[in-house]
Amino acid sequence: MRTRNVLVIGVLALAVLGAGALWFVNRESPDTVDIDRAIADAVSSAPEGEEGIATAGDEELTDVSGTWAVITDFVPFDSATGSGSWVGYRIDEELSGVGAFTAVGRSPRVEGSIVIVDDLVTQADIRADLVGLVSDNANRDARVRPLFTDRPVSFVLSEPVAFGALPEPGQRVTVTAMGVLRIGDIEQDVSVELSADVVGSRLVVTGSTVVTLADFDVRVPSAPVVLGVSDVATIELQLYLARG
Repeated sequence: MRTRNVLVIGVLALAVLGAGALWFVNRESPDTVDIDRAIADAVSSAPEGEEGIATAGDEELTDVSGTWAVITDFVPFDSATGSGSWVGYRIDEELSGVGAFTAVGRSPRVEGSIVIVDDLVTQADIRADLVGLVSDNANRDARVRPLFTDRPVSFVLSEPVAFGALPEPGQRVTVTAMGVLRIGDIEQDVSVELSADVVGSRLVVTGSTVVTLADFDVRVPSAPVVLGVSDVATIELQLYLARG
């Protein structure tokens, strides 16, 4: 009887592992953050005549000086397609029966502002609640979200960023922003590669930086189907901002 029970437990364990692996088979990770897609989302999501979307004959925005606040209701959030304002992660996993897979999670719980004076970004303070992370796997989310309970994430610019002239339509401003990334009580200096453009009367900003999770005392949780997880993750952001 005992041998039979052991065999039954073994079969059930294999079934659970197999089900977990099948979840990832033929699934593709969401694309990396992309400003062209973010702009296309803004244009397609806005109702006809929506303020802030440029149309033929509209006066172009020529001065972006002022305080700009993150808005989350301009483009609906969708973790799978990457639409909306969000902060998230990309991290490589090794899965049983599947192999390499890039896990992607995004949280729409983001707020903050930037200050622009002429052609300088003089201040930036972006905050995110990663308890709101959404990926393609609820089991993963249930393990990852508790890592950030009472551990908000923030990025504060540490030196001004010069972006030059406003871009022509179809062009992008690309800059490297130096700042302090804080997760919970731990801070690290980071550089964030940013792209920005204007859509009507709003700004669109996308970017990413690579971090070592151990530097922030973030320990990736284990799961039976996951053979290994990289200690290096990419943090991505996509923000729509309106001038206050």
